Amino acid sequence: MVLADASASGPDQEEPDDLVEDESQQDDEGLVDIGDSTLKYFGADFDVAGLVRRLVDGDIAVPRFDPDESEGSSLEGFQRKRVWTNSRMEKFIESLLLGWPVPSIFLVLDVDQRYLVLDGQQRLTSLRCFFEGRYPAGREFVLKDVAEHLQDATYATLNTESKRRLNNTFIQATVVEPTGPEGHESVYRLFGRLNSGGVILTPQEIRVALYRGPIVDWLRQLNSDSSWRSLFGAPHNRLKDHELVLRVMAMREVIEKMDGHWADGALRLIVYRPPMSEFLNKFLGNHRELQDFDADGLRAAFSSACTAVLRTMGQDGLKLAGRLNAAHVDAVLGALTYLSYRNEMPQDAVVTQGIRHLRDSEDYSLFVARSTSHRENVYGRLSAALAAFRA
Repeated sequence: MVLADASASGPDQEEPDDLVEDESQQDDEGLVDIGDSTLKYFGADFDVAGLVRRLVDGDIAVPRFDPDESEGSSLEGFQRKRVWTNSRMEKFIESLLLGWPVPSIFLVLDVDQRYLVLDGQQRLTSLRCFFEGRYPAGREFVLKDVAEHLQDATYATLNTESKRRLNNTFIQATVVEPTGPEGHESVYRLFGRLNSGGVILTPQEIRVALYRGPIVDWLRQLNSDSSWRSLFGAPHNRLKDHELVLRVMAMREVIEKMDGHWADGALRLIVYRPPMSEFLNKFLGNHRELQDFDADGLRAAFSSACTAVLRTMGQDGLKLAGRLNAAHVDAVLGALTYLSYRNEMPQDAVVTQGIRHLRDSEDYSLFVARSTSHRENVYGRLSAALAAFRA
């Protein structure tokens, strides 16, 4: 299996068997210079007790994404699955109790004046769990693999001196405040540069934090579609499935704007501009509140497209050469979702014939094999897929 961010996978990482090609690998050119006018930043020191209090009060939001674990929490589903082991959480607490330095955290001041954590979520989660006396899974948080004088301690059983030392320890933070219409895009680029240590966040994990709201809720609903789940497989710990759904819907919008005008060079320059990472960010920003957006109709069209592929081609219906290829997925489902939304869904025989034609096409293979975020390859695969399903 080839994965763009394999080095970031943790010990409890679950991967689909054969997902290949990721926009983050191809979009190094997306990390361009950041305009000073879109970001303000300053340093701040937070005492540990104050950080935990802010977490409990909801004044600090930890951007993870795990609807199952977040039920009943104030974070409303924007959770990424915990990736630190219990032992690693204990080591972090031990470092604080011993007075050792720990890495700083990276916060974004959101429009509602809450702090959004983009680097440091595992450290903050560990602090809250230790103060509350429970690991995320519910077991009692007891220090085990630590210095001898701290073994078997909980927060409640720490002596007064140790508890004060922990409560009053300061953790450095860089606080960033986006300004202007391009502020969130600048934060995305900045974090791409800063996100180099610990458990590295994927581009999609950054997106669901920065653009959280109705559009992310909507994408999560699409990602839970039963036919899509059969085609992709088990939910992905690092949101690759969520990112693919986003790509499909963004490519559907490209097809909608380009259908009938594929030869219009000026229009092509406007509708899609690489890199893919920035294009997906703009899609989320443009539709963040689902404004001027037929969410229900598009959700039904996506479900219909997935169901058609599953019904005609089986669970491997989106695979190309035995693998899931992101560029192939966004072309096939993007075209079928577009046609379904227009009430032009092809008959099953045409879906079958179209997918087989794309798999056998040498020209199409080039569009989805390399440089898949380049404009000509995006338009090439989308126009080929649309033509195949209109045959």
